Amino acid sequence: MYKRMLKSLAAACALALSAPAPATTREKPVYFDAGQYSATLLQNAHEWRLQPITGNAVDVIERDPACRTHATPIPRGVWLVTRDDAGHLQLVAPSSTELPSGFPAQLRLVACGSGAERDAIAVPDIVFAWLAGNSGSVMIDE
Repeated sequence: MYKRMLKSLAAACALALSAPAPATTREKPVYFDAGQYSATLLQNAHEWRLQPITGNAVDVIERDPACRTHATPIPRGVWLVTRDDAGHLQLVAPSSTELPSGFPAQLRLVACGSGAERDAIAVPDIVFAWLAGNSGSVMIDE
């Protein structure tokens, strides 16, 4: 009798282990600095971290209120640095970056104090120049 119970228990365990796990939550992407992005924006701290391939990281803190990055929080994730059709620098959200409904997938980079629009991010001159020549992607964080 115990052998039969043991076999039934073993069969039930094998069946449970072979069944797929229920999909209760969507997995979030995992990001690695210096591999997937070379600059970071910490929105709440108003701080940019520029991470060159060689040398130390450089922190740029936005003290000028005219240089606050965006009116609404930018969704967390990696954004690609590209240029639009007119040649202006912009950030583009790849498919791994979850955007709320109606949030633009492209954000133009503009100089501080230039009156950032809804679809733009105001950045300090040093950050703007560095992103234009040294970065392919930016991690936007809280």
